[in-house]
Amino acid sequence: MLRLLPFLLLTAVSLAQAAGAIDATDPWLRGVPPGQTSSAAYMTLVNTSASPHTVVEVSSPQARAVEIHESWQLDGMWRMRRLAELPVPAGGKAVLQPGGVHLMVFGLEHNPRPGEKISFQLRLDNGETVSVEAEVRAPGQ
Repeated sequence: MLRLLPFLLLTAVSLAQAAGAIDATDPWLRGVPPGQTSSAAYMTLVNTSASPHTVVEVSSPQARAVEIHESWQLDGMWRMRRLAELPVPAGGKAVLQPGGVHLMVFGLEHNPRPGEKISFQLRLDNGETVSVEAEVRAPGQ
C-alpha cells in the first residue's frame, strides 16, 4: 500500500491541475439593434494549468449556433473566417477581441438588452466544459 502512495498523490495532483484549467475573464456580448439575430462575444481565456488546452466547440442555449471566428484586415477590407478550434497554451491565454478572434453568435432567441447575461458552454479537447456568462454591452461600448 505504501508503494502506491506516491502514484496516488501524483494522480490526485494531475487531476486537480486538469480540473478548472480554463478561466474566462471579462466575457461580453455586443448588443444588437432590434431585429438583428447575430452578434459577437469576446473574452480572455486563461489557462492556469501546465498543459495546453483547445476549445473545440462552443454552444449557447440562447442561440441557434456559436462558432469561433477570426477577423483581419487585408488591403483595406475586413475579412472573416471560421476556425475549427481555439488553442489556449499552457500557462497562457487566448484573447477574443473586436478585430481578431471572437465568437460569432447566430440565431439569438431574442434581442438581448444591455446588462442581460448570455450563457456559453466551451467544450475542451479533454472533454471538460467551461461555463461562461457574458454580459450584453450596448453597441459602441
